Amino acid sequence: MNIRIFRIHSKLIELVWPKEISHDILHEQLQVRSFFENEYAEGIREIRMGFNTVSLKLRIEISEEDCGDILEEINQLPKIIGTFASKIWKIPVCYCAELGRDLEKLSQIHDISIEEIKKLHSETIYTLHFYGFLPGFMYLGGLDQKLYTPRKKTPDRSMPRGTVAIGGQQTGIYPAESPGGWHAIGQCPVRLFDISKERPVIPAVGDKIKFEPITREVFEDIQQLSRQGLYSWHHD
Repeated sequence: MNIRIFRIHSKLIELVWPKEISHDILHEQLQVRSFFENEYAEGIREIRMGFNTVSLKLRIEISEEDCGDILEEINQLPKIIGTFASKIWKIPVCYCAELGRDLEKLSQIHDISIEEIKKLHSETIYTLHFYGFLPGFMYLGGLDQKLYTPRKKTPDRSMPRGTVAIGGQQTGIYPAESPGGWHAIGQCPVRLFDISKERPVIPAVGDKIKFEPITREVFEDIQQLSRQGLYSWHHD
């Protein structure tokens, strides 16, 4: 594994992979996270993942020498061949002008039709790399290169809850109303984060996401079910 380790302070360390969005890197991150959970659970307060990082908040102090020993242990882990188990979750999205405020702008930027944007975005199967930015915000890798779009220079003051958007090489869904610099292309009617539930989020890191286009009428029906707590998530 091509990993570096940094001791941020005595109770915080960070493992860093090459800076890229990679399925192979995610595979290694999940293997390393599992290693820590199995071998050092009592000494760890929290594990957080990013596209190319795993951060550990510790209960005990750790030295630079300890960090070197941990990295050596990680590098001796057996290389796992193949893919890890994952579900493909189906998430409904309404790609309409009223809910996807930046569809027309993206159509002009990429010189493709709005229908082509919808098609490219909804036909891809994405990988959930980590949650971040907001509770329940899924960072999804696998966006078609034709839709790569730099983030906005000036973020919008408000992205409605459920906004499906593109930023750089990624796509994601805003789980709550928030400022945001990504390009809105639609909206999801499903509640993505519920702190009252035993599992506040449904898809797990490493799972797949498939967006299913729906009409505005179906959007409103599902939104009502979700508000009442009656919507059921679906996966393959």
